[in-house]
Amino acid sequence: MQLEEARQIIDSVNMELVPLIEQRMDAVVEVTRYKREHGLPVYDEAREQAVLDKVSARVQNKDYEESVRKVFQAIMDVAKEYEESHL
Repeated sequence: MQLEEARQIIDSVNMELVPLIEQRMDAVVEVTRYKREHGLPVYDEAREQAVLDKVSARVQNKDYEESVRKVFQAIMDVAKEYEESHL
């Protein structure tokens, strides 16, 4: 595979991810509302670990497992920042 072809694949996947990330953030907004109404903290260690474990279990190529976990940790970190700024 040539560099440009690989980059086109990355660009295509990125475009597919954008609406999914927006959908996830829509759910984060709802979680934030719930936490605000019920006085819950932003950080839930057990929930984060459960999410990372579920994600890890779905990784087919185990060479990518740690990288995928890091990506999802980063996504959750951004979501927590959003929650903190809106609570």
